[in-house]
Amino acid sequence: MPKLSALLIAALLLCVGATAQTINISGSVADTAEKKLIKNAVVALLLPKDSVLYKFTRSDAEGKYSFKNIKPGSYVMMTTHPYFADMVTDIELKDNETSVPVTALTSKSKLLAEVIVKTGTPIRIKGDTTVYTADSFKVRAGANVEELLKKLPGITVDKSGKITAMGEQVKKVLVDGEEFFGDDPGIATKNLRADAVKEVEVFDKKSDQAAFTGIDDGVKDKTINLKLKDNAKRGYFGKAEAGTDFKNYYNNSVMANAFKGKRKLAGYGIMSNTGQTNLDWQDSQNYGGSDGMNMEMMDGGGIMIFNDGGGDGDNYNNGRGGIPKNWNGGLHYSNKFNNGKQSLNSGYKISKVNSPSGERSYTTNFVGDSSFTSDKITDGFSSKLKQSLNITFETNIDSANSLKFTAKGNLNNTKSNSTYNLVSRDTKSLLLNTSDRKSNSNVDNQAVNTTLLWKHKFKKIARTLTVNMNYNFSGSKTNSHLFSENDFYNAGVPYQQDTTDQENIKDVKTNTFNTTLTYTEPLAKDIFLSVNYNFSTIGNTNDRSSYSKDLNGKYTAIIDSLSNSYVFKQTVNRPGISFRVAKKKYNFNIGAAISLSHFEQENKTTSLVRKYNYTNFFPTASFYKKLSGYGGIRINYNGSTKAPSLDQLQPITDNTDPLNQVIGNPNLKQSFTHSINLNYSFYNVLKEKGLWSGIYGNVTQNAFVNQTTYYQGAKTTRQTVNSNGNYFFNLYSNYNFKWKKPNMNVSFGPNASVSQNISYIINNGILQRAVNQNQTYGVSAGLRKQKENKYEFSIDPNFSWVNSKNSVNSTASANYWQFSLNVDAEVTFLKKFRLETEVQYQAKQKQSNFPVDNNYTLWNASLKRNIYKEQLEVSVSVNDILNQNRGYDRNFSNTQYTETYYNTLKRFWMVTLTWNFAKKGTTAPKDDF
Repeated sequence: MPKLSALLIAALLLCVGATAQTINISGSVADTAEKKLIKNAVVALLLPKDSVLYKFTRSDAEGKYSFKNIKPGSYVMMTTHPYFADMVTDIELKDNETSVPVTALTSKSKLLAEVIVKTGTPIRIKGDTTVYTADSFKVRAGANVEELLKKLPGITVDKSGKITAMGEQVKKVLVDGEEFFGDDPGIATKNLRADAVKEVEVFDKKSDQAAFTGIDDGVKDKTINLKLKDNAKRGYFGKAEAGTDFKNYYNNSVMANAFKGKRKLAGYGIMSNTGQTNLDWQDSQNYGGSDGMNMEMMDGGGIMIFNDGGGDGDNYNNGRGGIPKNWNGGLHYSNKFNNGKQSLNSGYKISKVNSPSGERSYTTNFVGDSSFTSDKITDGFSSKLKQSLNITFETNIDSANSLKFTAKGNLNNTKSNSTYNLVSRDTKSLLLNTSDRKSNSNVDNQAVNTTLLWKHKFKKIARTLTVNMNYNFSGSKTNSHLFSENDFYNAGVPYQQDTTDQENIKDVKTNTFNTTLTYTEPLAKDIFLSVNYNFSTIGNTNDRSSYSKDLNGKYTAIIDSLSNSYVFKQTVNRPGISFRVAKKKYNFNIGAAISLSHFEQENKTTSLVRKYNYTNFFPTASFYKKLSGYGGIRINYNGSTKAPSLDQLQPITDNTDPLNQVIGNPNLKQSFTHSINLNYSFYNVLKEKGLWSGIYGNVTQNAFVNQTTYYQGAKTTRQTVNSNGNYFFNLYSNYNFKWKKPNMNVSFGPNASVSQNISYIINNGILQRAVNQNQTYGVSAGLRKQKENKYEFSIDPNFSWVNSKNSVNSTASANYWQFSLNVDAEVTFLKKFRLETEVQYQAKQKQSNFPVDNNYTLWNASLKRNIYKEQLEVSVSVNDILNQNRGYDRNFSNTQYTETYYNTLKRFWMVTLTWNFAKKGTTAPKDDF
């Protein structure tokens, strides 16, 4: 009986299958250029829901193919051939369907590895370039480019506006292939409107050298190019925003863009006291001043890069560098002339930032097997005025020669004052020292950076000659005043008091000339020889003078021990050679250079001259393997040297902090760093999934490290010395995919870092070598979902475990976990209203060195509505609804732990009106203007 039942069920299923309606279809595949039919092309039908293969076949000798017994419905048809670009398109097969249109393929010799995806969200891949059709990704009316980028698969934008595309940080954002207000990506993404963009191109921008020679040199920057719509190239568009709480806070800005053919004219202005400055840490490298960049291990094992007196050191993140009041503006002009043979790109920016600041820090200092604490309160105010100008002019002299000239100039004036109070105690809470300090300064910085590049192509393909010349100047002049009263104690009993009252004048100048000649020669079809020669000369001067009061109360009496005039000159000759194999699927390079360096230190004050020479060998190697689709494996190694800065060399004492003085070391050697980078990535556009992972690391010989000498009363002097043993390795990874059924984007990935930092401690005349080893292991994840005109949300948790060990003092070790959770959501209701909210939760484990509970939740929300034909937007927002926002840092290094609390923006509300305006032409003009 059971067997009979099974047979009946099987027969019934066969009948149902036999009566289910199916169709037979046929088609053909053709070459669009040669207008010939293509045989042996693979034609596959995929299920659109999950891209699972349904059926496939091949075209015959006449380029024809057919499918039998196909169920009517929607499919994704993918056509591939070894010599032609892949074609992927959606098709709808109806009940009476018998044929489909001819599938037209393009030869790979004409279009390298192009994949065309025709779906509801069009994406094209042309070689190494991914092209998004902007209008296929719906954004709200008046949205800016940043909001558009967040919608694009493979691109993420974080809270600070940093853009990551295909797992790599975007270094440049271009508009129609040109820089927009210099190389500041945020100005374009935050101020240009999404509805003016036709396409978003993401690609690896090659160096000028590689783009010219056609030989990949491995130097690439992830770049986004915003191609504007034709009607946006004739007319104007922009936006104006005004926000206030009618009492304390305001945030106003305007951006206007006028286009006519290839001419672009734009301007923007910002006036705000809510932290918006359009300035980031990279700005500090664009202005004159000493090389004051330093690195320090931070909470979580990361590296903090900070400016120690030179440059700007702008950082207003969450109020960390003060709560700024900002006035910021800029103009941009670019054009192309003579049928595109000449082009001009220029920009000017000016900003003024006033920022009051306040900090309280609690530090545990480790000295050998003992420790002491220091509690510090700092209040200050700074006013900074910046101006910058950039110009790029390029001309094609003829078919074989071209010139490119770039110039950037910067002016910066900073006025600041601060008060400082410090109390240090030993482990028994007995006083060691107290310090009250007041200081003010006036700093003028200027910098000019110029480049002239001449490129020449010979008649033989890939035979080229380039000459690249650079001249850079930077200068910084500081006039400051210091008044400090310090008391020292022994077991809580005062034994010494000193007072410092002085005026300091510091004048730093750096002149750099650098030229590189590069000749490339093709040895075979895919093998190239590159020979180069580099010459550079750098002159640094530093005049430092300190004065005390004379009998008339004026600062005229020079302090010899704190005054010095110093010159540091460097001359480098560096010949090099490299061989590169550049195949379609892979390329690799092996090269080497020899650096012959001559250094000269001249102490003008003492008439002492030190001369020394270095010979260094610089090996380089790189390998890149292109994988199917958007993926590849890359391995890079290189060696590099770094010379000590003038401040590190100059043999005088800097007593800006009388309790922690700094002494230059003229015996410093240059450091040498071995760096390696391995990464693997892929991205499948059709399935919307990708993986990015890599390992970066470096080992430094003769690294610049600190040697700290401790004296009675917790007074220290610090000097830079050379040491071996510093290293840093970092693992990063991120896998993301489209979860089809709930229509969610999911991402996750582990990450880790290990590092070792050396320092030296001299206590009671005994020298100790301190080794601080740091390890961080963590995992991050993300979940994103959206429904057009309804809602969208994202959840991003991040967990990590931190372990730090100190070889000298076990109490200086740390072992704790930390967790963060970011939630963003937007809901549209009643068709017109949008509720946007974001929640940031931070938690850190308590432990002996950081016992204070610093968990907090930051919650912001806004209600928005568009009116007047969607051109006006009205919003009401509340910042820090729970009033829990706090400025807090937790840092540790080889010799100390520090917790810092600083002023930050607390709860406030604001009403904002945004006007999006535009007047566009119907077509772009045909000729240049």
